[in-house]
Amino acid sequence: MKNRVISSIVFILLGAFIILTPTVLFRVCDSTEMKMSCYYTEKAEIGVGAVIAALGLLSLFTKDAKIRIGYSVSQLLNAALVLALPLKLTGFCKMKSMDCQVRTLPALIVGAAFIVIAAIVNIIYLSRKGKEQ
Repeated sequence: MKNRVISSIVFILLGAFIILTPTVLFRVCDSTEMKMSCYYTEKAEIGVGAVIAALGLLSLFTKDAKIRIGYSVSQLLNAALVLALPLKLTGFCKMKSMDCQVRTLPALIVGAAFIVIAAIVNIIYLSRKGKEQ
């Protein structure tokens, strides 16, 4: 019970962090006249962050450890997507001095790293818990 609540809250908070990073905390470049690639990355990261938070919420109400392991594996894939969006898929501005490159990208990298750590710890914990029973 304790693990389920703690890991769920962690994933919900990390999902909220991914949503807030390009929108509030470390805003991407302000492009009112022309929508640049960082604008589309911002929108995509909002979606990925929402999925991360939703899986955390689902995990809160799921008692089966094997299903929660599956949720954690999907969180690993979501963390990869958090990184792939700005680095390979939608991209950021090409100029290295822009806000999206200097502030938003490092924050997303840190957020993705925390998601990976939380997911791996949860997978290991749930796997060991299953072997004890």
